[in-house]
Amino acid sequence: MPILKLSQKTYLDKVLGCWYGKNAGGTLGGPWEKMWGMKEPFKVEGYLNIQEGGIPNDDLEIQLVWLQALEERGLDITCRDLAEYWLDCIWYNPDEYGFHKTNLRLGLSPPVSGWFNNPAKDCMGSPIRSEIWACIAPGLPHIAAAYAWHDAVCDHAGGEGVFGEMYNAALESAAFLISDVNKLIEIGLSMIPPDCLTAKAIKTVCEAKAQGLSWLETRERLLERFYSPNAQFAPLNLGFQTIGLLYGEDFGDALCKAVSCGYDTDCNGATVGAILGIIYGANALPREWIAPLGNTISTNASWGGIRNIRIPQTVEELTERVAEICRKLLARYENIISFSSEDDFSGIFELDLINPQKARDIYTQSPNANKFVLTPLEVIIEYPCGPVIYSEQPTPIIVHFRNLQKEPLSIETRLDLPPGFDRLQYQEVELPPNGEVEMQFSIIGPQPRYIGISNYCWLRLLIKGRPIDPALPVVFVGARRFLVSPLFSGATLETPLLIREGGDIDEESLHWTIASWPEYELKIEPFFNNTPGVVFLKHWVKSPCDRMVRVGVPNSYRMKLWVNDILAKETEKIVPVRPSYWGDESNNADVQFRKGWNSVLIKLERGNTPIHAYLTFAEPSLCAGLWDIIQTRFPWEEA
Repeated sequence: MPILKLSQKTYLDKVLGCWYGKNAGGTLGGPWEKMWGMKEPFKVEGYLNIQEGGIPNDDLEIQLVWLQALEERGLDITCRDLAEYWLDCIWYNPDEYGFHKTNLRLGLSPPVSGWFNNPAKDCMGSPIRSEIWACIAPGLPHIAAAYAWHDAVCDHAGGEGVFGEMYNAALESAAFLISDVNKLIEIGLSMIPPDCLTAKAIKTVCEAKAQGLSWLETRERLLERFYSPNAQFAPLNLGFQTIGLLYGEDFGDALCKAVSCGYDTDCNGATVGAILGIIYGANALPREWIAPLGNTISTNASWGGIRNIRIPQTVEELTERVAEICRKLLARYENIISFSSEDDFSGIFELDLINPQKARDIYTQSPNANKFVLTPLEVIIEYPCGPVIYSEQPTPIIVHFRNLQKEPLSIETRLDLPPGFDRLQYQEVELPPNGEVEMQFSIIGPQPRYIGISNYCWLRLLIKGRPIDPALPVVFVGARRFLVSPLFSGATLETPLLIREGGDIDEESLHWTIASWPEYELKIEPFFNNTPGVVFLKHWVKSPCDRMVRVGVPNSYRMKLWVNDILAKETEKIVPVRPSYWGDESNNADVQFRKGWNSVLIKLERGNTPIHAYLTFAEPSLCAGLWDIIQTRFPWEEA
């Protein structure tokens, strides 16, 4: 017999309320969203922009893709399944969306794709898409959080975005059974590390509310403790979301307070609306907030932002499709909760809704490792220093084996390396039943001419006396190579230094230092010796074709950019550092690349504080990162 019974009438009303509430909150907050967080709050009192179906929003659109993934691949989907849908169906590329898709195209699998070279892993891209997991797993917060982990690590592995989505999914799942917001927050917090910034921000709001602070005073406390100029910084926004839930006097007031806090306004409003929609149900939501939007679903499909999916025509159709998945999932957990003709939550205190150990089993999975479950054993391939190859330097990988069988296993391993690399590597290992062991390989990077954009190695396993399993991929990307000039101490961006600037210093006569960096970040601060001045960087990019390219050099001070000896951009104004393929409105330019080698020269100025800078390349239309360009060698190092 199930512990709990949930009537289909109640369930459908709450799922419908979830989508109506999410649409209302997103439509309310959309017009207030900005790239940078504002220190002053807004004064939001109602809709500024009403259209049939609400404002299109990635918060909902990506969940429509996940719904189709569940329908096509079943309940056992993982982050690897979702990664394929990212590439097939989601075509816009802001921030972490674009960064992780470039990693996927380079051959990296999640969670490594969401962890490596991703400056936006602490942002809001994943906490905003949690409702689908709650709605297919009502009253099962651990199951909802596990799905949310697989979703979030695609583009946020190792970051606060993962904890934000797991928290929201667990809270929303429990909201099908519980209406006490404080209890729901407690359940959500039990699913994430207690010392992560997201948990600390949410607890800060709870403590401030208990101390009698106003919502504006609580907002100020959050900004003091968790400030970031990035409007999408997840911990701060989860705190603002909590302000809406705890300080809202009703549905509309909760939405308005959450949006008035600022920062990621559409996402905060949408999540608060979804949570309250689940708690209240659609029939109890105020008509003045729901009726103006109608029941249709507005998306960015018209211009190709999302593709290759069956978009529900109405919120009711979306609800029924979600319910069909839920029926299948609850059949697996019918000893805990099942659909019935009436609600019966009398056994709720028998449920294990708060279980930190179950939570730890989910969120402690390593973000820099890929797990493979073969027939007889589990294999985890870990990149302790990242999946990057440097010329003539070692890169380690650690392989963890766990025997899933009742008999010992004898395993021969062979790591096949690409042409030009050091050599094949062999090791043998004996595993007792249920035993675990790890081995380490060290791959020496070859000369630059052999290092590709992606470098594919294969871990081949021969398990004696067992059928042969397929080889496992071990992928490395090549480090980007730069030439760095000596420091021009005290110089500024306006100081003419090189021939192309009318200066009297020949750049070819300078003593340049070779630097290899694994990610978009230009680790240039050590070259400044902690003093103001100017440093030049020279870089070469080999393109497979003529094309327009968006080049971005987001930095914390100022820069000049030349592409193929033509001045392409000079910093318009100093803005906070925010790497994005879309650009930061001050440090990016659309330029012409030719087929073959293209030169990039950056003049970077440092002020009185340490400098942070990045270099990104994307195509300008949908701002997808370029994954097919060679940056791993200089032109004279070609084979």
